[in-house]
Amino acid sequence: KQDDWTQSGERQVGNVLDDIRYDHVARYRFAADVLRELGACRVIDIACGVGYGAMVLADASLRVFAVDSFAPAIDYARHHWFSPSIEYHCASAQDVVIPDGIDASVCFETIEHLSGDEPSQLLRKLRRSTSILLASVPNEDVIPFGIGFKHHCRHYTRHQFEALLNSAGWIVKQWYGQ
Repeated sequence: KQDDWTQSGERQVGNVLDDIRYDHVARYRFAADVLRELGACRVIDIACGVGYGAMVLADASLRVFAVDSFAPAIDYARHHWFSPSIEYHCASAQDVVIPDGIDASVCFETIEHLSGDEPSQLLRKLRRSTSILLASVPNEDVIPFGIGFKHHCRHYTRHQFEALLNSAGWIVKQWYGQ
Protein backbone atom coordinates (compact mmCIF):
# COMPACT_ATOMS: atom_id res chain seq x y z
CA LYS A 1 0.00 0.00 0.00
CA GLN A 2 1.37 3.41 -0.94
CA ASP A 3 1.52 6.27 1.55
CA ASP A 4 -1.07 9.06 1.35
CA TRP A 5 1.39 11.50 -0.25
CA THR A 6 1.62 9.22 -3.27
CA GLN A 7 -2.16 9.36 -3.70
CA SER A 8 -2.74 13.13 -3.37
CA GLY A 9 -2.81 13.73 -7.13
CA GLU A 10 -0.38 16.61 -6.73
CA ARG A 11 2.67 14.46 -7.46
CA GLN A 12 3.11 12.00 -10.28
CA VAL A 13 4.26 8.75 -8.66
CA GLY A 14 5.30 5.60 -10.44
CA ASN A 15 8.13 3.13 -10.83
CA VAL A 16 8.01 3.20 -14.65
CA LEU A 17 7.29 6.01 -17.11
CA ASP A 18 4.07 4.33 -18.23
CA ASP A 19 2.70 5.02 -14.73
CA ILE A 20 3.31 8.79 -15.10
CA ARG A 21 0.91 11.10 -16.93
CA TYR A 22 1.97 11.48 -20.55
CA ASP A 23 2.11 15.30 -20.48
CA HIS A 24 4.51 15.24 -17.53
CA VAL A 25 6.88 12.80 -19.23
CA ALA A 26 6.57 14.72 -22.50
CA ARG A 27 7.87 17.91 -20.85
CA TYR A 28 11.04 16.13 -19.78
CA ARG A 29 11.53 14.45 -23.15
CA PHE A 30 11.12 17.82 -24.81
CA ALA A 31 13.63 19.34 -22.36
CA ALA A 32 16.13 16.55 -23.00
CA ASP A 33 15.94 17.15 -26.77
CA VAL A 34 16.27 20.94 -26.45
CA LEU A 35 19.10 20.77 -23.95
CA ARG A 36 21.06 18.32 -26.10
CA GLU A 37 20.62 20.62 -29.11
CA LEU A 38 21.89 23.56 -27.05
CA GLY A 39 24.93 21.62 -25.87
CA ALA A 40 24.02 21.55 -22.18
CA CYS A 41 25.77 18.93 -20.08
CA ARG A 42 24.65 19.61 -16.50
CA VAL A 43 21.12 20.57 -15.53
CA ILE A 44 19.31 21.35 -12.31
CA ASP A 45 15.80 19.90 -11.97
CA ILE A 46 13.97 22.09 -9.44
CA ALA A 47 11.12 20.30 -7.63
CA CYS A 48 12.07 16.97 -9.19
CA GLY A 49 9.43 15.05 -7.24
CA VAL A 50 9.99 11.31 -7.31
CA GLY A 51 12.71 11.52 -9.96
CA TYR A 52 11.18 10.24 -13.19
CA GLY A 53 12.01 13.48 -14.99
CA ALA A 54 15.58 13.48 -13.73
CA MET A 55 15.87 9.96 -15.14
CA VAL A 56 14.56 11.08 -18.55
CA LEU A 57 17.23 13.80 -18.56
CA ALA A 58 19.94 11.38 -17.40
CA ASP A 59 18.93 8.89 -20.10
CA ALA A 60 19.65 11.71 -22.59
CA SER A 61 23.27 11.78 -21.35
CA LEU A 62 22.78 14.82 -19.12
CA ARG A 63 24.16 15.06 -15.58
CA VAL A 64 21.31 16.07 -13.29
CA PHE A 65 21.32 17.88 -9.96
CA ALA A 66 17.77 17.05 -8.83
CA VAL A 67 16.17 18.90 -5.91
CA ASP A 68 12.88 18.56 -4.05
CA SER A 69 11.81 19.85 -0.65
CA PHE A 70 9.87 16.72 0.30
CA ALA A 71 12.17 14.10 1.84
CA PRO A 72 9.89 11.09 1.11
CA ALA A 73 9.86 12.04 -2.59
CA ILE A 74 13.67 12.23 -2.65
CA ASP A 75 13.90 8.87 -0.86
CA TYR A 76 11.51 7.40 -3.44
CA ALA A 77 13.58 8.90 -6.27
CA ARG A 78 16.82 7.47 -4.92
CA HIS A 79 15.23 4.03 -4.64
CA HIS A 80 13.18 3.86 -7.87
CA TRP A 81 14.91 6.27 -10.26
CA PHE A 82 18.60 5.79 -9.49
CA SER A 83 21.27 6.69 -12.00
CA PRO A 84 24.94 7.51 -11.47
CA SER A 85 24.22 10.62 -13.57
CA ILE A 86 21.75 11.99 -11.00
CA GLU A 87 22.49 13.64 -7.66
CA TYR A 88 19.32 13.90 -5.55
CA HIS A 89 19.13 16.57 -2.84
CA CYS A 90 16.43 17.47 -0.35
CA ALA A 91 16.10 21.25 -0.18
CA SER A 92 13.49 23.87 -0.87
CA ALA A 93 13.67 25.65 -4.20
CA GLN A 94 14.41 28.86 -2.28
CA ASP A 95 17.19 27.38 -0.13
CA VAL A 96 18.97 25.14 -2.63
CA VAL A 97 22.62 25.92 -3.22
CA ILE A 98 23.22 25.51 -6.93
CA PRO A 99 26.63 24.05 -7.67
CA ASP A 100 28.99 25.64 -10.16
CA GLY A 101 28.96 24.28 -13.68
CA ILE A 102 25.20 23.92 -14.15
CA ASP A 103 24.33 24.80 -17.75
CA ALA A 104 20.54 24.80 -17.60
CA SER A 105 17.55 24.86 -15.29
CA VAL A 106 14.39 22.79 -15.60
CA CYS A 107 11.51 24.10 -13.51
CA PHE A 108 8.29 22.32 -14.46
CA GLU A 109 5.03 22.90 -12.59
CA THR A 110 6.82 24.48 -9.63
CA ILE A 111 6.50 28.26 -9.66
CA GLU A 112 2.75 28.18 -9.07
CA HIS A 113 3.46 26.54 -5.69
CA LEU A 114 5.51 29.51 -4.47
CA SER A 115 3.98 32.52 -2.75
CA GLY A 116 4.80 36.19 -2.41
CA ASP A 117 8.23 37.09 -3.80
CA GLU A 118 9.40 33.45 -3.79
CA PRO A 119 8.87 32.95 -7.56
CA SER A 120 11.02 36.00 -8.34
CA GLN A 121 13.69 34.96 -5.85
CA LEU A 122 13.94 31.47 -7.33
CA LEU A 123 14.02 32.73 -10.91
CA ARG A 124 16.74 35.28 -10.04
CA LYS A 125 18.80 32.56 -8.30
CA LEU A 126 18.50 30.32 -11.37
CA ARG A 127 19.43 33.23 -13.65
CA ARG A 128 22.62 33.90 -11.66
CA SER A 129 23.61 30.23 -11.98
CA THR A 130 22.45 29.13 -15.44
CA SER A 131 21.99 30.55 -18.90
CA ILE A 132 19.07 28.38 -20.01
CA LEU A 133 15.68 27.95 -18.34
CA LEU A 134 12.92 25.60 -19.41
CA ALA A 135 9.86 26.26 -17.25
CA SER A 136 6.16 25.56 -17.20
CA VAL A 137 3.25 26.83 -15.15
CA PRO A 138 -0.51 26.33 -15.44
CA ASN A 139 -1.93 28.81 -17.95
CA GLU A 140 -4.58 30.89 -16.17
CA ASP A 141 -6.39 31.46 -19.47
CA VAL A 142 -6.80 27.69 -19.95
CA ILE A 143 -6.79 26.33 -16.38
CA PRO A 144 -8.16 29.08 -14.10
CA PHE A 145 -6.87 29.10 -10.55
CA GLY A 146 -9.49 28.20 -7.95
CA ILE A 147 -10.99 25.33 -6.04
CA GLY A 148 -9.16 22.09 -6.63
CA PHE A 149 -5.67 23.56 -6.52
CA LYS A 150 -4.99 23.44 -2.80
CA HIS A 151 -1.20 23.28 -3.27
CA HIS A 152 -1.05 26.14 -5.79
CA CYS A 153 -0.70 29.81 -4.88
CA ARG A 154 -1.75 31.07 -8.32
CA HIS A 155 -1.70 30.41 -12.07
CA TYR A 156 -0.24 32.75 -14.70
CA THR A 157 -1.39 34.16 -18.00
CA ARG A 158 1.27 34.18 -20.69
CA HIS A 159 1.75 37.93 -20.19
CA GLN A 160 2.08 37.57 -16.39
CA PHE A 161 4.58 34.73 -16.68
CA GLU A 162 6.69 36.60 -19.22
CA ALA A 163 6.69 39.69 -16.97
CA LEU A 164 7.80 37.54 -14.02
CA LEU A 165 10.58 35.95 -16.08
CA ASN A 166 11.74 39.34 -17.42
CA SER A 167 11.79 40.83 -13.91
CA ALA A 168 14.22 38.05 -12.90
CA GLY A 169 16.53 38.71 -15.86
CA TRP A 170 15.27 36.06 -18.28
CA ILE A 171 14.41 36.85 -21.90
CA VAL A 172 11.81 34.56 -23.42
CA LYS A 173 13.09 33.19 -26.72
CA GLN A 174 10.36 30.62 -27.41
CA TRP A 175 6.91 29.67 -26.11
CA TYR A 176 5.38 26.23 -26.22
CA GLY A 177 2.09 24.88 -24.96
CA GLN A 178 0.28 21.66 -24.47
